[in-house]
Amino acid sequence: MYFCITFLKLTFRIYKMRFKLILLSLLFSLSLFAKKPDIGETLFNNKQYAKAKTVYEDFLKKKPTDALANYRYARCCYELKKAEDAIIHFEMSGTKFPLRDFYLGELYFNSYRFDQSVMAYQTYLTTIDSTDIKRPDLLNKLKKSENAARLITKVEDIAIVDSAVVNKTDFLKYYKFNSELGSLTQAKLNMPHKKKADKITYTTQRQDRVYFSDSIHGQMDLFTSFKLLDGWTKPASISNVLNTLANENYPFVLLDGVTVYYASDGENSIGGYDIFITRYNPTIDSYLTPENIGFPFNSPANDYMMVIDEQRKLGWFATDRRQPTDKVMIYTFVTNESKTILHSDDLNDIRSAASLITYRKVEIKKQNNDTIATNHIKGLEKQIEFIINDSTVYTRFNQFKSKDAQNGWTELNKLTLDYNLKQNELNQLRLKYDKTLNEPEHTNISQQILELERNLVEMKKQIALKTVWVRNEEFKYLLKFEKK
Repeated sequence: MYFCITFLKLTFRIYKMRFKLILLSLLFSLSLFAKKPDIGETLFNNKQYAKAKTVYEDFLKKKPTDALANYRYARCCYELKKAEDAIIHFEMSGTKFPLRDFYLGELYFNSYRFDQSVMAYQTYLTTIDSTDIKRPDLLNKLKKSENAARLITKVEDIAIVDSAVVNKTDFLKYYKFNSELGSLTQAKLNMPHKKKADKITYTTQRQDRVYFSDSIHGQMDLFTSFKLLDGWTKPASISNVLNTLANENYPFVLLDGVTVYYASDGENSIGGYDIFITRYNPTIDSYLTPENIGFPFNSPANDYMMVIDEQRKLGWFATDRRQPTDKVMIYTFVTNESKTILHSDDLNDIRSAASLITYRKVEIKKQNNDTIATNHIKGLEKQIEFIINDSTVYTRFNQFKSKDAQNGWTELNKLTLDYNLKQNELNQLRLKYDKTLNEPEHTNISQQILELERNLVEMKKQIALKTVWVRNEEFKYLLKFEKK
């Protein structure tokens, strides 16, 4: 009997000690969990955004609808250039944080959701004082969003002949047009704050007039000069209608002598430089009000140097959208006799076409030693972006030289699409979890969320591994090709 009582007492003490240990462990875990947002804030304030993001990511697995955690997680994503994740979590953070709308204004704008950008900027402007020093810049951003929202309703349907990523320092040599159109030269100008600008000179086919860009007051403007018997006239501003307080550059004149294409980053642009068109009116001895030529030629990035060959029905323009620093994309396209507007009930189709993520591809043929665009449409070609190394970025699928790398990229693209679909599914489940009051359903959704999170972690690893593999396969092929 004594032995039994002693055994029971000992057993009770062991279980009591275990209970205390479990309780202490639970309290410690809860304490750490409670401190996670503070740890994340400390990391964020120290600009350790990747680490802070991980802390908030863990926290949101337990509390997916926490407004503050979603806001801070979104801020981390914003700083790390993860735009789509930032948008999702800024939206989930609610309206408690005024700066949310400032960031959303920019993020919506860069993702071509211009109507939403306008609303976000308008909302944020109501939260700041009329004397706030940030107000003029915000009003400028709002103006650009409004311009873009208006222009994206009239996206021109164009067909692309070719596209190539080139160095910005000598991009003009990739414009393969006839000398009958005149000539273009490029030089570099030193600007204030150690910046550089392109000085572009267009000389007419008869070489009797030049249009060029230059800087006098710390900004770029357009000038012109006529050839005389013994020299050239003194350069003069092309027009006060064209030259503004902003930068104007990259002039080109059609063979009619009156139609001028140029680029400006003024208030009627939607990004940095935008391409504009105007015409000289001899009746009033001035130029007509310049018109922004809109999408897909212009974008939230810099777009410029439009050249049109009306005889061959070909055009060229440059853009730095989706390009590394010091690189530009040169597009060669088929000109339309009249502007053809793209129509679609799917806004994503419109956005893809406006940004040239997708476009119609055409073939060209030689005719009397000249290049003529044909009407043979190959179908939609998707713009890609895949970094091979610091100096090489592929923007089209057919740029891959290695067949294995091509197949690998196709698999990588499918894996990425699947990942994005599952991420959207996860976000919807988190929203559903927040709105559900039924406890059994809460538990069921919670299990689905955890399962999806595990799948996404694994898929992310696969994407990273596949990306490295494709890059290595292509790089090995290129090295082998160079040795030959």
